[in-house]
Amino acid sequence: MIEQSKKLLPRLVLHLFLVTFSLVFLFPFLWMICGSIKLREEMAGEKSRLLPSTPRVVGETPYFCSEADLAADVPEDIPEAVWKGVLPELEKRIQAKMKDWQPRLPGEDSPMDLSFSDDGEWQPVMVREIVRILGSRISDRARKAASASAEKSAVSAHSPADGIETGKKAVLEDVGTLLTTEIYENAFNRVFQRVCLGEVKFRTDHRIQKSSSEAGWRVIEGEASLTERNFNNSAYQLVNLDYRRSPQVCFAYTPETVPENIDRIYLSCRGDAAWSRIVFEVIRDGRRYRTSEAIQFSSSEWFETTLLPDSGNIRSGTSGGVQLHEVGPAPENAPAFEIRMYIRKNSQWGAWVDKALRNYRIVFKELPFARYIMTSFALCILNIVLTVFSCTFVAYGFSRLEWFGRDFFFGVMIATMMIPQQVLMLPNFLINRELGFYNTLIPLWLYSAFGNAFFIFLLHQFMKTIPKSLEEAAMMDGCGFLGIYWHVILPLLKPTIATISIFTFTGCWNNFMDPLIYVNDETLFPLALGLFKFNLISGSDTGLMMAGSFLMTLPVIILFFFAQKYFIQGITLTGNKE
Repeated sequence: MIEQSKKLLPRLVLHLFLVTFSLVFLFPFLWMICGSIKLREEMAGEKSRLLPSTPRVVGETPYFCSEADLAADVPEDIPEAVWKGVLPELEKRIQAKMKDWQPRLPGEDSPMDLSFSDDGEWQPVMVREIVRILGSRISDRARKAASASAEKSAVSAHSPADGIETGKKAVLEDVGTLLTTEIYENAFNRVFQRVCLGEVKFRTDHRIQKSSSEAGWRVIEGEASLTERNFNNSAYQLVNLDYRRSPQVCFAYTPETVPENIDRIYLSCRGDAAWSRIVFEVIRDGRRYRTSEAIQFSSSEWFETTLLPDSGNIRSGTSGGVQLHEVGPAPENAPAFEIRMYIRKNSQWGAWVDKALRNYRIVFKELPFARYIMTSFALCILNIVLTVFSCTFVAYGFSRLEWFGRDFFFGVMIATMMIPQQVLMLPNFLINRELGFYNTLIPLWLYSAFGNAFFIFLLHQFMKTIPKSLEEAAMMDGCGFLGIYWHVILPLLKPTIATISIFTFTGCWNNFMDPLIYVNDETLFPLALGLFKFNLISGSDTGLMMAGSFLMTLPVIILFFFAQKYFIQGITLTGNKE
């Protein structure tokens, strides 16, 4: 028993070591997958976390954030001991001023009616958010004073509290000047989650005109109410609804006048970050058009939705919005033109699914992703076929045929591996431009037809292990040099060819520099260059880039998973020995 334990222990340690290192190398990939699910706000947080936050699903709107939704970190460069001393006094000052403050949003004159909530629900959340805002706005002078006081307290053996008090006083004096009405309004704007319906605009003949309606938005299905509000002289309607009474609510907008030749409809609204699902309908001339995909209130910001109708007097063929499709006749007694907005409560599981797929849907919607993928696959196939053919043919000549100067030219070929690719960029570009290959895909695959020094060396070493007796037997059967190459050598090279194919596919799939140099036409972009362009137009949204990067990495992982046996065999260069 003891001997078995001694034998088992080294194997257990080895397996534990391998599993640990596997997890270490897997962590960046796991971070990318989790990052592809996160929203911009999560990626932009001061403290990053691996797992995405749980999507919030509520029973009614408006509502207030919970204290758990708001960060409560110690401000940067403020010692924790000093901040713990500042916090109680700071909260008292905030609460004292809040007694005389009427809840109001930035840019609005009238206070907000909070009869649906009591003070005990929203005031603690307000205090927490104001503390966060003040912590981010503390001046450098106060931060330095707090750090100095903490250092003084650490070295003082007689009165450590005096040093902390000095830092507390400096911080409290600084935040006292920041505690303004603007801070309260900004904090209230963030903790008060609400759905708002704004203006409607039409685009006709590339001209945008604002729509007007005497009634504005109105409720036609479900139990809900709308309150007229005004923000910087722009009217909007605040939605009040209880999902527990009405899981789905429909709002309708009937414009006073309907322009001809509408090619886009712009709807402005604000979400409450509760992941409700929204579907739009347009009724026009007795027909009903509906969006095929639902959008979600994933954030608490104003956004504009573009509806792209596709029939009747409404032009088709546009892009960049949510497409409407005809679903049947309009309901009875429906007006000639009307816009309807359906809001349905989401389940917790549905919210998770919508959040997980959100960034991927945006990537496929904003990018011609299918075209990028097809271009990359076409380049990979061309490069693999040409590389395998040219490298195996050249390696066959170097390893199996006897000819004058063979070893010298093989050494020259190996020496080309020492030339940096950066040195060849400019000459290659000038040559391709003179040949008329600029802004085409030809330079991205043509060079594969001339072989690769490393792959030729790899194949040369493998072919050296193939017994000569196989060639002699083939020659006795009437095979020439090409017949031996095709019928004898190539079938034995499958593991090495698989390795070369994987290397070529990975290099071509991830190739960014060559397309950047040679391709200027967006319709010819491969996936790597397309993602670079998407990063520029998406405002450096890290979550979207993580989603695109994961989609780009996935084919390489799948290829290696199915071809790993041949890959390992090719790398080890095993073969029959004479």
